[in-house]
Amino acid sequence: MSDAGMPSIAALRRSIATGASAADEALALQRDAFERGAAVHRCVVERATDSRPVAHAPLSGIAMAHKDVFGTGLRAAGQGRPEGAAADAVTSPPSAPLRRLSEHGATYLGALVMAEYACGATAENPHFPAPLNPLDPAAAVGGSSSGSAVAVAAGLCRASLGTDTAGSVRIPASTCGVVGFKPGAGVIDAGGVSQLAPSLDTVGVVARSVSDAAHVFAALLPDEAPMAQRLLSLDGIEEDLSRHRRWRVASALDQPDLRDDVASRLGAFESRATSHAVAWHRASLHGLDELSCLAQIVLHVEAAATHAHSVRHALGSLAPITQAILLPGWAVPAAWYRHACEARAGWRDAFVTRHLAQTDVLLLPSLPRGVPDAQAVTTTSDCFDPRELVALHHYHAFVNYLGLPSLSFPIGTDARGRPVCIQAIGAPGTEAELLAFGHQFAAPTGAPSVPAARTAHRARTPLH
Repeated sequence: MSDAGMPSIAALRRSIATGASAADEALALQRDAFERGAAVHRCVVERATDSRPVAHAPLSGIAMAHKDVFGTGLRAAGQGRPEGAAADAVTSPPSAPLRRLSEHGATYLGALVMAEYACGATAENPHFPAPLNPLDPAAAVGGSSSGSAVAVAAGLCRASLGTDTAGSVRIPASTCGVVGFKPGAGVIDAGGVSQLAPSLDTVGVVARSVSDAAHVFAALLPDEAPMAQRLLSLDGIEEDLSRHRRWRVASALDQPDLRDDVASRLGAFESRATSHAVAWHRASLHGLDELSCLAQIVLHVEAAATHAHSVRHALGSLAPITQAILLPGWAVPAAWYRHACEARAGWRDAFVTRHLAQTDVLLLPSLPRGVPDAQAVTTTSDCFDPRELVALHHYHAFVNYLGLPSLSFPIGTDARGRPVCIQAIGAPGTEAELLAFGHQFAAPTGAPSVPAARTAHRARTPLH
């Protein structure tokens, strides 16, 4: 995996600030890369109309495309449906996350493909051509923020917003070898963002590096937040990420369901990390199965309520995988859902006390069986293997139920050359620490960027 050939957000900011590059020319290169890659990787639903960069803003000259759950003010979110937003009257303002990015100068490139109604851990959506994994066309692309992961990994943009309800940012990021960041519950204003299961939904960031994810996350925070203030400084985010720390780590990487080559790579990561002044101890994940069941109850019931109209009036038009998420919620006893909601705070407190009270991060595998073949997790395929599908979300859904922040990032490749990723989980309010940990230990991310992104800046110093 390589991140060469495409400037980071920090490098672009520096180049524009020093006059080595012009924001409009930087945007032209990014648009060109986006246009060229869109057709190749089948990850774009709709391209935005051209716009000029906002002058003198932290993200001026930075362009991004996002999962199709964010209304723009000119276009309602399509949510992975074939009719998209065409039938919706445009009367609402842009969603809060896109408004924050715009206020900080970021340019919107367009909407990206996703699983229908954000249902499912893969890119399976019969209404659209399947997006291709830039690292390996035969490999699966996780979901539901599938287009975000593909666009970022392919170099169509440095970063993309998605939503994560049961791993829907971290899973696709892991399949494509890029960074997936899910902040804690309620940290980012999700006003105007299409919902699936409101108490689990979290706006997250897919990015080519942890540094890029940190810059985008900082732009989404309220102005008074410390990270938002540091974004105003040209090098503030980079300085915070690079500050020396002695990490206290609880590791639960050694799980029984690991494939051998994945286990070997995780073991090598542990050896490397412990040699870099990390205080390390083993952790046991007691209660994971019960937590996962509670998360599934909440997901099914809330998803069924959110999309009740579609279930009642358009069930036949819904993809089988969407029906599999929505229909069980109609059969779950109300007492089960009530218990899952009432028990959540107690489970969260117990989990934090057990695993995070004396440590900075808890490490888990992201994909214990590695990145599967696309056909192995496509439910309509003759090669479908339900074990592979379950493995995609096994270590993710419970994190949303507990409302904790989590960061997935690559640490290397397996025997097939596909990415191996880990997941770092933190206590509430530790988003900045998680990002700093990932910045220190993540491997280079993503596939080589598309040819247009490797073009030197016209008549100016090349970006690097």
